[in-house]
Amino acid sequence: MTNYADYCPIAVGVDVLGDRWTPLIIRELMVGASGFNEIHRGIPRVSRTLLAQRLRHLERQGLVSRADGGRGRPGGYVLTPAGQALTPVVWALGHWAAEWFFGDPTEAECDGLSLIWRMHQHAVPAMLPADRTVVHVVLTGHGGAEGWLDIKQPEVTVCRDDQGLDTDLAVEADTAQMHRWLVGLVGFGELLATGHARLLGPSRLTRTFESWFDTTYFAEGLNRAEARRAGEAVPVETNPAGTVTPGTPGTPGTPRTPGTPGTPGTPRTPRTPGTPGTAGTAGTAPVEAQPAAV
Repeated sequence: MTNYADYCPIAVGVDVLGDRWTPLIIRELMVGASGFNEIHRGIPRVSRTLLAQRLRHLERQGLVSRADGGRGRPGGYVLTPAGQALTPVVWALGHWAAEWFFGDPTEAECDGLSLIWRMHQHAVPAMLPADRTVVHVVLTGHGGAEGWLDIKQPEVTVCRDDQGLDTDLAVEADTAQMHRWLVGLVGFGELLATGHARLLGPSRLTRTFESWFDTTYFAEGLNRAEARRAGEAVPVETNPAGTVTPGTPGTPGTPRTPGTPGTPGTPRTPRTPGTPGTAGTAGTAPVEAQPAAV
């Protein structure tokens, strides 16, 4: 661990987190990944060697531990209490970025396979079809890919290759636009209306498809950014701690209903930091607000 020789909790926290990949590993563990391959599928741009190194680093720091796999099989990774305590920090980072820096995906950021994997992480079990449903997802444009979602409530399995199962619903869409939908920048109905997506299948599935996924993790920050850019009154932040924490895939709560974020343009320009006032005298440390369980 790098030591910046700065006697400050923030400096120590930076030392522990280490690099850009560590918060993303924490993110994957937060949303339910546990096996090495699962984590890697959520962060495909990191090499497997580097991922293994970062997981060992997190184990040494006491943020991650290995679960017993049983019968000689490798166990999965789980967050320790110290790792769980870090999750509101990671979510807060995402909410902050959503409000001040987030924009449309670049061509380099478009990754169809990663997007299909992310769709299964955003699935809301209570909203999934009761009967087994196979969804064929075909993504076009930059980063285009195809895959299958095998839905057996409450679980969703991602398949890269055709397993020979009958397809119940086909989704054909532009990769960049689907990224925008899944992160909450645009509603799926708008993608259908503009021709960026289409659904092929029975109406009982096409009518409900959008509701199967929770696309509101960062809705509040995105809505505030859109209002600020449009010169409208910025909604009061209802979750200043940034602790919207989805459950593990297959166990999120009731989907939250975002406002209409509108169509973002170029990435937003961050505000100029104001001048802080004189620091007051510290008293009793405030009690940390606990994130609401989902």
